[in-house]
Amino acid sequence: MKTPLNGDDELIRAVLLEQWHLEVTHLHFIPIGDSAYSYHVETQSNNSYYLKLVDQRTAVGRRITAHMDFSLPLQRLVVEHQLAEVTAPLPQPTINGVLCVMNEPFLFALYTFIHGDTFADAYPMSPTLVQQIGQALAALHTIQIPEALQERSPQDSLTAPFDGGLLADLASLEVITSQDALYLQRLREVVWPRREQIRAFLAHSQEYARKAHQTPVSLVTCHGDAWGGNMIMSPSGQLTLLDWESAVMAPPERDAFKYIGYTDGPDFTAFDISYRMICKEPMHWHADWLAYYAYRLQLKNLEQWMHNLLHESLNEMQRDNDVTMIEHHCLDRWESVEHTAAGLVTMLSQ
Repeated sequence: MKTPLNGDDELIRAVLLEQWHLEVTHLHFIPIGDSAYSYHVETQSNNSYYLKLVDQRTAVGRRITAHMDFSLPLQRLVVEHQLAEVTAPLPQPTINGVLCVMNEPFLFALYTFIHGDTFADAYPMSPTLVQQIGQALAALHTIQIPEALQERSPQDSLTAPFDGGLLADLASLEVITSQDALYLQRLREVVWPRREQIRAFLAHSQEYARKAHQTPVSLVTCHGDAWGGNMIMSPSGQLTLLDWESAVMAPPERDAFKYIGYTDGPDFTAFDISYRMICKEPMHWHADWLAYYAYRLQLKNLEQWMHNLLHESLNEMQRDNDVTMIEHHCLDRWESVEHTAAGLVTMLSQ
């Protein structure tokens, strides 16, 4: 989130003392993301932690919480594997041995703090960086997780349960007038003129899903949101992946699609070559899966930001951020996604 919780310091200090026996000396809000509150915690023992607060009153907060039953133990497993190419922030158990606690309406999860800058501003990424990412994701995909943990994995199906909500929210924009709040007027100005493009984009997504459904694939351990803002590189060259709440057992295309080159990046070749350096097994990228995931990401982002603006209680800064994200980090990319997906299908089918 872009702004901290009102009166958060006292609550956070109390929960960390009660549940983790940590005495906080400094608490720094990190204005990042749009789904949880982030803090850098420094303690009396000179240790640093990353604290994530998830608000259960929001739809995205409830989704994140449901996925943490899988993502938190998965992060510990990734760290325990001690892979040279990739690691994760280590979730810290409470004094009772659990990896997160509820203090209504917030979920608290505490991790080791990873120093450094993310690659959120590293676009367009260099081929060298993309190669490092390819190797890191390939190494992650080799991890075999226990069957009991696999059973907790969210389902990564070829259906998009948010489609109905997206179309309903899109239709609701028609009745917004000059008498409504300014952020709603701006939302209508940005989205409503592109309603036919949105419906066509959704139809293309469903067609790729239909084709992908006819293509059998193997499932691997996927991070699920492996973009630059969720990565920090250590001086040794090891990549740390952040924000694991989208982790899922899925085809490798679930992570790879972000590197097909549709948004300020090199073509898929750099990623593919480096991925195969780690993944020794013969493999073939499935274009319909890559295209489907690329389409679905854009639709999911649009649905989430529109839902937040129309249905959630947000402050003015967050509202402005969400409309800006729709305009400049979502809808402006769709033509590139369509062009790249079509080219990828042609290239990989040869």
